Amino acid sequence: MANTTECPFCQIVDGDAEATVLLESEDYICFLDKYPVAEGHSLVIPKTHVERFEELDDPHIYEFLERAHEVVSAEYEPDATNIGLNNGVAAGQTIPHLHWHIIPRYTGDMDNPEGGVRGVIPDKQKY
Repeated sequence: MANTTECPFCQIVDGDAEATVLLESEDYICFLDKYPVAEGHSLVIPKTHVERFEELDDPHIYEFLERAHEVVSAEYEPDATNIGLNNGVAAGQTIPHLHWHIIPRYTGDMDNPEGGVRGVIPDKQKY
């Protein structure tokens, strides 16, 4: 699928919007999130507009995601990271362009981070 002029991530890929790029390849780009939840919160996207994970047929995304994680970790020196994606509206995806979040985590940034990504449903985070 071609890039769309309405998609804010496609605008970054096309050079029509600014972003702080941390890593780029022919097919993917990693840049700082415009609305970070932690210092160094970054996004990894395919340069081609696809909305959902099942539309992407490229195993090389994992190599790029690993390299992006290394860059974010080296730059921001977090104690840990959360890496994830919201795949579809019901999962919380607000921009319909596939993207992974790399969220650096720092000791003490939450009182009790136990359960991590399970916190997407707060009543289920602790078990």
